Amino acid sequence: MKKFNSFYIDEFLLEKFINQWISKKMLKTYYTVFRQLLLDTNIIASDLSTYTARNFKKFLWENLIKRNWTSATYNSYRKCFKCYCNYLVTEEYLEENPINKIIKRKEPSQLPKTLTKNQVDELLSSLETAFDKDTFTWYRNIIIVHTYLHTGLRLSELTNLKVNNLKLYDWYLQVVKWKWSKDRIVPVNKILTGILHNYLKARRKEVNYDDGFLFPTIHWNSLKERDMRKIISKLRYCISFHFTWHQLRHTFATELVRNNFDIFNISRILGHTKIDTTKIYLSVDTKKLKQQIDSINLFA
Repeated sequence: MKKFNSFYIDEFLLEKFINQWISKKMLKTYYTVFRQLLLDTNIIASDLSTYTARNFKKFLWENLIKRNWTSATYNSYRKCFKCYCNYLVTEEYLEENPINKIIKRKEPSQLPKTLTKNQVDELLSSLETAFDKDTFTWYRNIIIVHTYLHTGLRLSELTNLKVNNLKLYDWYLQVVKWKWSKDRIVPVNKILTGILHNYLKARRKEVNYDDGFLFPTIHWNSLKERDMRKIISKLRYCISFHFTWHQLRHTFATELVRNNFDIFNISRILGHTKIDTTKIYLSVDTKKLKQQIDSINLFA
């Protein structure tokens, strides 16, 4: 774990790393935030007397203007500082959290971007030509896209799936301690079950044991973000539209809504901690709204 040569910051990161499970992505976010904090002339990392609401507010406001931060970036830094100062209060280094006096900025609400039925069809039809055919990585990449579309997993959850997380005979897969350090069960439909059964047979021809990562690299390690970027860039080259991995998660969730899935069950499948996070998908299904408005006779 990276050291910042600041007692309070290093102690905070160590406590997070040991006692609270956090993802590598979150750890990188903390690194970025603290690197910027150490450059500030008003807040001295080793001097807690400089940890005032005024100094933190000045830091946030200056970066908001000079670096043209979005409200989301501003709130992300504020959240990290609040978590850090909460730790200092818990350890009795500070009497109160100065970030509590700094208001969170309102973020513009955006609907999740999803793929249309035609775009999904185009994406699936391009899979066989996007990669070098008749290789294990070619087959692996195809199954990755199918798994994404049928489960709505997060990127880190999918790349870190182990073979023993699959319970195909019981029709589910198990996501083990990823976001929020919680396990959850994701049901697998019949289509994906058949696809994964065939994939496992092909995988056994490459390695004769059912262990390790479900979607490994050629060296049988877990796929990294750079590997997934290479895969998606090849896919984008073969299709007429731009998309991201996370859009496949949004598309899966929207399909569940369109098929009248219960919103609470959708929330469980996606691993949301708050139902409000899931409710945003209700606004995406404009087709159902159109059908409902057409079914009534307004101003009759």
